[in-house]
Amino acid sequence: MRNSKYKRYGEEIQRHLQKENLLVLPEKYDADPTEEKIWYSHSYPIKAFEKFLGYYDSDERIAYNPSISFNTDFSFCLSACVYLKKTGEDRVILDGEENEAYTRKANFALTKFKKDYSISGSFKFYIKRYRKYQKAKGMSESSAVASAVSKSLISCTFNGQADGDFPLQSRYARYVSGSGTRAVFNGISMWLSYPGMRKEDCFAVKIGEIPQDIKYGIFPKNNQSPTDSAHLRAVKSPFYNSWVNEKYKFIRRNMKRSFNIDDLLQRSTADMLSLNSVLLSSGLMIQTPESLRILDRALKFKEKQDNFYFTADTGPSIMILSRDASLIKEFREGIDDNFLQGGFNFSQHIDYMEKFKKEASMALGFR
Repeated sequence: MRNSKYKRYGEEIQRHLQKENLLVLPEKYDADPTEEKIWYSHSYPIKAFEKFLGYYDSDERIAYNPSISFNTDFSFCLSACVYLKKTGEDRVILDGEENEAYTRKANFALTKFKKDYSISGSFKFYIKRYRKYQKAKGMSESSAVASAVSKSLISCTFNGQADGDFPLQSRYARYVSGSGTRAVFNGISMWLSYPGMRKEDCFAVKIGEIPQDIKYGIFPKNNQSPTDSAHLRAVKSPFYNSWVNEKYKFIRRNMKRSFNIDDLLQRSTADMLSLNSVLLSSGLMIQTPESLRILDRALKFKEKQDNFYFTADTGPSIMILSRDASLIKEFREGIDDNFLQGGFNFSQHIDYMEKFKKEASMALGFR
């Protein structure tokens, strides 16, 4: 692995972000949680232009390369967090049920967080996902969960004083899900991550506003491939180094163009195809016959329409994008698969919050 070169490139990107006043550092706070007071938060998932797979430091969740994304509104997540002075009571209730997998992820993140702020006691979470679809993979739900959990945890720990500190929320979201670092922002964001960086500096920054002129939608598809296995498999690919090298090459070029959105759209398609090649060469197939049929059509359609783009993360759900809404409509003609039109409605959660608060209060033992 070319870690020394990637570190040099990462530091160059970091200096550029500082120069452009995009790199906002987290503030410092004293932990002062109020026992039995519930704090609430929300978050929307992301879709990556520039993707990441594989951790340079899996214990600190530091990736080999920076990644870039924007928020979508196919779903959202609400989180409630409460602090208890009694130790050993950390607990996660996800979608109405105690979830062992998320409790393990939460405990991993909480161990880091509690150590950093010298906190004893326990945190309980009530988390609920709201979707416009049934089961699907590659919709980045985990990014919204990680972001919402981090936001509610930080609100709870600092009594609301750090509610607007997105870099701090991003820093701890990564311990639940790397993509969660970028979900804390509404807009275009970059998770700054590279080999050898300080763990304190590993968080996301906002590099652009909500891309309102992009039209997009997605074909939700499901498979059984866990994302964690994709992280482990990817680094074993013979093409992994060249894939990561291409990422640094693109980001270093694109940052000098003020993170040009047309470049990002084009990159989203190229990087998605490379990601699938990396995983396939390491023995992992994440597409399904249904998603492959859509991808084949998308490749042929793009040959005729250069302003049409498609992408996907570590799953078979295929997103299509364009500045021209008519291209989205034209591509969909003759396709009967379930399709969700995307947008930028990041206020959907408001109508659900009061009911959620009542559910959370009962589930966490406060009637």
